Amino acid sequence: MEVAAVDSIKQRIAKHPVTAFLLILYPVSWILFLPAVLGKSGLGVLPVDIPAQVGILLVTIFGLTGVAYLVTRLADGKEGVKALRRHYYQFRAAPQWYLMAVFGAPVLLVIVGLIGRGGGALSPFGNHGSVFPTTYLLNVALIAILISVWEEGAWMGFLTARLQKRWGPLMASIAVAPCFGFVHLPLFFITGGLIDNARPQGVHVLEYAIYLLVLFSIPVRIVITWAFNATRGSLPVVALMHASIDTTASGAVLAAFYPGIDGRLLYVAIAVVAVLVIALTRGRLGYRDNADVGAPALVTRPARA
Repeated sequence: MEVAAVDSIKQRIAKHPVTAFLLILYPVSWILFLPAVLGKSGLGVLPVDIPAQVGILLVTIFGLTGVAYLVTRLADGKEGVKALRRHYYQFRAAPQWYLMAVFGAPVLLVIVGLIGRGGGALSPFGNHGSVFPTTYLLNVALIAILISVWEEGAWMGFLTARLQKRWGPLMASIAVAPCFGFVHLPLFFITGGLIDNARPQGVHVLEYAIYLLVLFSIPVRIVITWAFNATRGSLPVVALMHASIDTTASGAVLAAFYPGIDGRLLYVAIAVVAVLVIALTRGRLGYRDNADVGAPALVTRPARA
């Protein structure tokens, strides 16, 4: 009887991989966030300080990546797992994509600064240029390797790649955006989870919920989907892009290179880029039906959601 029940669960997961991924992901991820939420930086239930970064790392590797591989194995078998894994080694992409991934976000914020403050927006780079490699480039590399590539393996390589086969890349990106934001919900309760050395209070909780789920997630997901499709599914490129956005919006980079500029303007600039990408690609975001840009693409089973 137990064997039959296990087989039934496997069949349901194989039949509805996207639904299964989300239903497994959130409980697993929030449990992994729980120690940080209960620690001194969170609700103070535990007498130890567990930084938010510990929870983020655990969720990224064991939550997002682990669940994506589990569901892929059950839904698409070994060939599906191999196809998903290939995206992690898809380093072949035109140089401009790597340049855009690493420097696109800081350049966008420089443009915003020039529009608002003129040439004075460039002076911090002259004053702090020597620390740019460690303050920015090193952080981008570390975040990309430790977090973003695993995170995007799930959100982009597994989830968006499946949904865009059924709904198209634009609608898939919009649908994935709140799912991406929702997994970060426990960070609202951890100091430093969403705000440097603080956490949202009162009305700011709603502000950051809207910021995380809409103003941040949707434009970023659209641009990342475009980069993923245009590079034939390169997770290294999208991981660097994701890490670059996170690093550019961090307190250390804003304080050193963009003093007086609201970091949220970066996401306004990304939204403008997203609109341009939608217009220039006619909503296709670089997607080609016969291209190898998704884990199920190399298996013979039909795509399912």
